[in-house]
Amino acid sequence: MGKKNIYITVPLAGLLFGIFSALGFDNCWAIENEIPELSIIQDLPVVLSPSRLHQPLSEAPNAMTVIDRAMIKASGFRNIPDLFKLVPGMYVSYYTGSQAIVGYHGVIEQYARRMQVLVDGRTAYMPPAGGMYWEDLPLQIEDIERIEVIRGPAAASYGGNSIQGVISIITRDAGAQNGFKVSATKGNGGIKDASLYFGEPGNKIDYRMSLGYRSDDGYEANEYDVNYDGHATRLFNLRAAYHPNTLDSIDVQLGYSNGPRGVGSPSSAPDVPHDKNNTESFEQITWIHNLKSRDEVKLQYYHIYLDELNSLGILSDSFTSTRDELEIQVTSRISSSNRLVWGASARWEWVQAPNQFATEQSLRESTIFAHDEWRLTPLWILNVGAMFADNGMGKKSMSPRAALNYHITKAQTLRAGISRAYRNPSLFEERSYYHFIIPGIGLYVPYQSSGGLSPEDVLSREIGYLGEFVEQGITVDVRLYHDQFSNTIYETAIIPKDYLNLFDAEHDGLELVTKHLWGDHNQLTVNYAYQVLRSDNLPVGANGSYSDTMPRNMISALFDKTFSGGVAFSIGYYQQGSMVPIDRPPYDRQQFTRRADVRIAKTFTTGYQGSKGEMALVIQYPFTDKYIDYRRRNQFNQRAYATVAFDF
Repeated sequence: MGKKNIYITVPLAGLLFGIFSALGFDNCWAIENEIPELSIIQDLPVVLSPSRLHQPLSEAPNAMTVIDRAMIKASGFRNIPDLFKLVPGMYVSYYTGSQAIVGYHGVIEQYARRMQVLVDGRTAYMPPAGGMYWEDLPLQIEDIERIEVIRGPAAASYGGNSIQGVISIITRDAGAQNGFKVSATKGNGGIKDASLYFGEPGNKIDYRMSLGYRSDDGYEANEYDVNYDGHATRLFNLRAAYHPNTLDSIDVQLGYSNGPRGVGSPSSAPDVPHDKNNTESFEQITWIHNLKSRDEVKLQYYHIYLDELNSLGILSDSFTSTRDELEIQVTSRISSSNRLVWGASARWEWVQAPNQFATEQSLRESTIFAHDEWRLTPLWILNVGAMFADNGMGKKSMSPRAALNYHITKAQTLRAGISRAYRNPSLFEERSYYHFIIPGIGLYVPYQSSGGLSPEDVLSREIGYLGEFVEQGITVDVRLYHDQFSNTIYETAIIPKDYLNLFDAEHDGLELVTKHLWGDHNQLTVNYAYQVLRSDNLPVGANGSYSDTMPRNMISALFDKTFSGGVAFSIGYYQQGSMVPIDRPPYDRQQFTRRADVRIAKTFTTGYQGSKGEMALVIQYPFTDKYIDYRRRNQFNQRAYATVAFDF
């Protein structure tokens, strides 16, 4: 490992040592009188994801970004992954027009395995690769209520795949839609979208349903290659809630998506242009029972089915996978100053992929977790938690976390935190036997895993500051972090490629978020990330310098203004420094890029029974002629599309 970043590590270690020493020898901070829950709250949003407890941002154990419905609409984005451009330090790109890559703080590769993605508590990343199939997600951007992004390791709450952060997508309640809404989008690059939403809240039963179609032609042909990556997705989503009494609620969700995905290229025979077909479906049921003591019991079960039909003679890599998970969670108020959430889960995974494994694969994982929020005094809040996990491959791990928040004033908070997190190897990394027969040559094996991998390990330390200055209309969020990665899993260079625990790394950085409000109709959000990556033992076969695998500087900004007469204007600005992903050759380097997205919209009434409509135009403009997304063949050109929507 390289030289440690003393300016971050030493102050954090000293601060935490002093804090916990004081806790061990002096309990005079404990309070006897009841302090109202969330007693120090400004206008900051209340979040659920960091600790599984409802907390204001100023009392959460992690740095957070919340993307609400207003920001989603103002961004003008069609695709869910693009929303994460609004998170400091978040890398968003595309391997093909239909395969998004969303990563955070380094080790960015095609499947971006190190980010946990949740949809209403359902883990959305899937085997066999252990990545996220964003385009297959049975969800439209309009279905989302808000997104909570945990910036930093959160395995203490959500287990494996949470070593860099967590994206928690929270969809709209079953009773949020009252009536019908239709919309249609048309633009260049083959953009053609359509959607229908309808629902009704009731006394005991609420429901909301959406149907959608989304398609475009992917990336245009360029001097490097002809892209065949157009795609289309048909999807369905249903959410219904039943409230038999004041203490119980039952939430049911169903979803389905299906569509072709263009892959291949004329210059990469035998992988010539062809369509693969992807299908995903899920069923989820959640029961919440509220106790009179303000405690809560939550029981959740879900099933996910994912099928990819990709057969092109000898290059078949079709697969079918499923996941079933059962989780129980109990939230208890231990005392007037202490809240505890604890629970356990069991997960079953199954994969049938004849060309990727020697046999059919199955896996059973289990976890036990707990998190405690202790209000030491009205100004000091201690969050401690841990998750014990059995990864089903013979490895067990404990992921602890501790954070201490101090309210300098009602509007300003300091936070210091330390955590350890683990990522379990994916089934493909641990057990792959990717093989096929080449006529005239015989058996060809590009990947064959030797197995026995240890989980990836990260030790993370951070200091944060959160301030809200109401009179000035400014909110400031600052985060300094130092992460030490060990046992990073990476593929070897020699064919057949193997997966081994090949290198360690250190990541240091600064994140800054500011929000500016002017009156009721003007808002500006600015995100900045500065990050330094180091590794002294990058494996042979990895391309370039490890410090070059993420942009050193990243900036994003979103300005939103509403005029009289129902006119809205917003502009987003997205900038990142030069970088080359760790799994790409030097010629795929992404140079310094800048892009601006402009949205102009006008709402109107139709005169039919109080119905209303909206027309919107979005223009996405790159400032460089060769704006590269992940690979040089993926050149992002100017896009424009218009949307018309009616509510009735």
